[in-house]
Amino acid sequence: MDSSQYLVNWALTWYTLMFQPKYDNFFTKENVFRHHTMKFQLFLEDLPTLESLKRTRPDLYVEILTCRSCENQLKDFMYLFMCKKCHSKLQQILTSYLNHLIQKLKEASDTANCNYSSQIDRITSLLCWTFSSSNWSSYSLVRGCLPTAFLESFENLGIPHLTAMNVVAAIHNNFVNKFCKRIWNSRLYNKGIWEHAINITSKLKQSSRPKGLSKSSYLPYSSLPPLTHVDSRDSRTNWLMNSMKYRLSWFNHMSGFMGRLMMLLNNSFCRMECQF
Repeated sequence: MDSSQYLVNWALTWYTLMFQPKYDNFFTKENVFRHHTMKFQLFLEDLPTLESLKRTRPDLYVEILTCRSCENQLKDFMYLFMCKKCHSKLQQILTSYLNHLIQKLKEASDTANCNYSSQIDRITSLLCWTFSSSNWSSYSLVRGCLPTAFLESFENLGIPHLTAMNVVAAIHNNFVNKFCKRIWNSRLYNKGIWEHAINITSKLKQSSRPKGLSKSSYLPYSSLPPLTHVDSRDSRTNWLMNSMKYRLSWFNHMSGFMGRLMMLLNNSFCRMECQF
């Protein structure tokens, strides 16, 4: 098997989504809800980007609007990571993710008193560490669709399965926290200022959407890997994968709920931050 192949481990993915980091100075009880919401929004590609807002509220966000940072591209989930205004920051966070994995692998090898170079080579050979418009694996990583290689690299060093799951989940949650603080929060703040300037008020955003509006022609980008790259191991992970693939009713309900929930949260946070 090609060591650079990105095989999604759905059991690890779900475990990481449900994982709750330990409370410390950087992860307090106050931001638990926001953190879990961000994880699921990334996973469902349901961040309230400009293109998604055009679909949900075309009466407020008209079709001709483009990315506020570069002003010449559609602001969808994919472009959030390619925009020149945040691409370098995101690449730094991604590099930090890789370094964190390598550090933990080194610690595991020191404990087991064995060579870890082959495990490092396997991790670094994955194509998910650089963003490009055609590299779906990097978007899968950001979304939390984690590869089997992460888990097996620790297990090959003698780390028990559950311990390895916890280590990988903690590392990914640290990445999500950095993404939220360094990229998404600043985007929300700028979005709030821009909406205020064009008079898209909180009252308008919380109002009911007018009936009879034509739907946006935008089709959302999906970074889910081809089925040939999916590593499903049991009925539970098959159920999760099929729900995503075929858009089953519970999955659609969760996606819609998370979108509406984050719209309300965004309104609150924008009002709070704009006061400062």
